[in-house]
Amino acid sequence: MSTHVTAAYALAVLGFVVGVALAARLATVDDVDVDRGKFAYLLIIPGFAGLSYVLMALNVGVITVGSETIVLPRYVDWLVTTPLLVGYVGYVAGAPRRWIAGVMAADAAMIVTGGVATVTTGPTKWAFFAVSGTFHLSLFYVLYRVFPGYAQAFAKRRGLFKLLQNHVGLLWLAYPLVWVVGAPGLGYVSAAGISLVVAYLDVVAKVPYVYFVWNRRYAFDRDAAEAAVGSASAPPSSGTGAGGTPTADD
Repeated sequence: MSTHVTAAYALAVLGFVVGVALAARLATVDDVDVDRGKFAYLLIIPGFAGLSYVLMALNVGVITVGSETIVLPRYVDWLVTTPLLVGYVGYVAGAPRRWIAGVMAADAAMIVTGGVATVTTGPTKWAFFAVSGTFHLSLFYVLYRVFPGYAQAFAKRRGLFKLLQNHVGLLWLAYPLVWVVGAPGLGYVSAAGISLVVAYLDVVAKVPYVYFVWNRRYAFDRDAAEAAVGSASAPPSSGTGAGGTPTADD
């Protein structure tokens, strides 16, 4: 691993430390209802990503399958953190448990099949890439066609929902494009170059996300009237989503 890549990973770790600090502050604020905001879940996102980048900076977890190489901590990071990113968007929208669980499952399947595409060759590689892309499209469908209908019932949350929805939706368009032009795909960009780009994308995907919630945390300071409207308008559901992700009914 080149010095430039190691330095980029180290800078990414510093970025995630900022995200952890923001998430920790969110989890302990006393000016909004932290239970309603479920802010503690956000700690996992920059926290787990930061630990993964520490391992990558130490060149731990780089494995070879056949003739292909995969950075395992990166995919484990994505498998843990990206379902939380999309699941929390659904929570902010006020979506019921089945939709939050569904979008998280689609995200996880996208990561797993994308990882398989990375370590295979020939037609098998592109077949798994297509399957991963299909899960990606289904994720977009839920983000842009399903969740907005539930968000209408929560006026104070709507602005935060749109911000997180577009942050995830638009930024994640870059990942499959980077994969295609990089070493796992067509090989137009070196593995080191892709590592630099992905490190940047990962920090931008996660740390500003936490900041957006911090900046709009008052969206969870609802009065009784709005709470009543939300409970009357949203489909009945209770409990948590896959992996313990909360729904708006909690």
